[in-house]
Amino acid sequence: MPLGDLKTSNNLLFHLARMEARGFDAEQVLAGTGLTVEDVNVDFFRPEPGQWRDIISNIIRLTDDPHIGIALGAEFKISDFGVLGYAVLSSSTMSQAREIWSKYSSLNEGISSRTNTVSGDTWVSEIEDTLVLGELLPFAVEEFASRTIELATTLTNRPFPILEMQLTYDPPDDMTVYDRRFNCPVSFNQPRNLIFFDVDHLNDPISLANEEVFKLCERQCQLLASKMSDGTMLLQQIRATLVNNPGEFPSLEGMAKKMKMGSRTLRRRLAKEDLKYQQILDDTRKELAIQYLEHTTLTPKEIGFLLGYASVSNFRRAFKSWTGKKLTDFRPPK
Repeated sequence: MPLGDLKTSNNLLFHLARMEARGFDAEQVLAGTGLTVEDVNVDFFRPEPGQWRDIISNIIRLTDDPHIGIALGAEFKISDFGVLGYAVLSSSTMSQAREIWSKYSSLNEGISSRTNTVSGDTWVSEIEDTLVLGELLPFAVEEFASRTIELATTLTNRPFPILEMQLTYDPPDDMTVYDRRFNCPVSFNQPRNLIFFDVDHLNDPISLANEEVFKLCERQCQLLASKMSDGTMLLQQIRATLVNNPGEFPSLEGMAKKMKMGSRTLRRRLAKEDLKYQQILDDTRKELAIQYLEHTTLTPKEIGFLLGYASVSNFRRAFKSWTGKKLTDFRPPK
């Protein structure tokens, strides 16, 4: 799992990519939304509810498949969820994976809102129609259920069946697609959208568990979540890009390219918000360095590499200038 592959999560980009694989370009999928590819191709882009409804309608219309959500859900990969996905992938068990996912679910805002509850011998996910999808709600439910099966099976290399589904909408005209993918009792026209799982699967080990990588990814999730709640949107986008691309601390021109804009535009936006790019770089590096030192056993050389320094001596000097302290001052006692 190369840390350099860590990216931020953008749910819409996944859908655009999967539709492109089916022969439909982004303009077709985004028709009627007022959005362009440039608008959506940035970290943590979130369509408005009305835009999501238009996008889902376009996906169903273009594919002529009312249950396309099931197929799309089966195509999700753990890498589609950015750093949160890698935190899940490096967890020790499904229980730990569920906890980290629930804790940082805001990093992967999707089409629906889910509440994941474990109580006694019951493990259930409730899907809430936060976007008011109406007749398009089955798409969100089907995609989530199909995606859960796919990802859980991939994480553990074991079958991950759904035990039961209770859904608020009418049954489809043909249940074949439900029977084939979900293979469980399904009740329709229920008061809530509930999906039940076998609680014993919480003990299933994750096949690529790695405690050190998990700690690193969890700290990155924590940093991203905190930055999403404060600062300007531009500042959040820059910090998110830096945190999710370890070892890459590009020049302003390089950052502008990653953000799909001209360097002059980025300079103008920074000036308008009274931000200095080098200060953002230094602040982000300092915060990451402290978290790596306090919460991982990575060596100074490894941390320096993740922060974009070619030599550990350069990293030590930079850290001293940021904090006035030595690296060892932030290492917890053994």
